[in-house]
Amino acid sequence: MTNHQIYTPPPPFIDRGLPECQCPADCGGRPEAMLRLAPSYPVVRDDGRMKPPEHPHAPTARGELVFDTLNQRVGAFMDRQRDLVYLRPERGGPEWEVDAKWLVRHS
Repeated sequence: MTNHQIYTPPPPFIDRGLPECQCPADCGGRPEAMLRLAPSYPVVRDDGRMKPPEHPHAPTARGELVFDTLNQRVGAFMDRQRDLVYLRPERGGPEWEVDAKWLVRHS
């Protein structure tokens, strides 16, 4: 008879003293190791109860700062695909997407 050992897979990441995630979504990931369990920041979806601004702003230059009125956040314009605009926090971080009708010029 041979001895059978139970195979235990390695952990999904190696803990090297990295701090726990402290993002608003409390995702439990390790951002420094590029590991996330959930989106970094909660993104509000249009449920029809809020009204978009009367005069939305259409950014054109990459890096231009705009205010996302739906999510109540300032973001740097990264790209656009049809009506979706991709924004990133002004000091860097994960992108989020929002319909262009919710953007206004950042003052």
